Amino acid sequence: MPRSFSALVRGIALLPVAVVSFASPALQTGDQEALAASSPVDFVVENLDGSQFVYVVFHALDRDGFCSPPEGAVSLHPVLDIPVDFVIEAGDGVIIETSDGSAGFGRSATGVKTFSTAVNAASASPVRAFAPLVTGLTDECQAWIKVSQSIPGPLRVLVTVPSDDGAGELTFLADLERPATIDVTLNFRWSLVTWHGADTTAPASALLGAGGTSDITGKVTALYGWDAATQTWRAYFPAGAGVPGANDLTALRAGAAYWVAIAGPGPVTWSIAETP
Repeated sequence: MPRSFSALVRGIALLPVAVVSFASPALQTGDQEALAASSPVDFVVENLDGSQFVYVVFHALDRDGFCSPPEGAVSLHPVLDIPVDFVIEAGDGVIIETSDGSAGFGRSATGVKTFSTAVNAASASPVRAFAPLVTGLTDECQAWIKVSQSIPGPLRVLVTVPSDDGAGELTFLADLERPATIDVTLNFRWSLVTWHGADTTAPASALLGAGGTSDITGKVTALYGWDAATQTWRAYFPAGAGVPGANDLTALRAGAAYWVAIAGPGPVTWSIAETP
């Protein structure tokens, strides 16, 4: 019987080479099927000063729902301390950190041991841990690498773990795809633009640009949208974001038109992540 893995997928293209089962008794049948079809690898992306940092996270959980079983519990397939190999197959980037503190500089990190998130949280010096694959679980095994990309872009990572019998391997290929973007030019003072991003995006998030890489919040003074249902204008003012009742435009709708005012003097480029 194969070790049981699954993942929390955050809207990223994941291509599992091996499909493995997940049969935790705590889940409903539909949940089990959805998790079994997913990959145990996901990405957490952070942007800082124009650079991108990507955490490539491997999630593992045994069939009893434990990582490090509590006293008295029976674990059918322990997944604590198994070695995980990470290899960057495509895309710019270098591994600068691993969850177990092993030397990870370069394009690969081998033998990164999985750790218990519950034990880690209770330790005096916990390492970073990420949300579990199933909401509400208090323990999960994880292993991760941190990749530095000076230029944000696609990233493809091969992740390999040993099989339960120790005679083989399970391999997963995960792709972090960059969304297609649309660059909109905002001229002083007003520009009428169509929102091509995700439906119901909060204005504050929208002004950060695609992936948070082109923040124009400080250059926009106002954003107006027409509410056909109430026959009124709704507005968002970045300077009044923290003022209760100052803004009544709470979401941008896909395909809708909006008036955007900038402080000037020159044009501003607004990079929007286009939805399919």
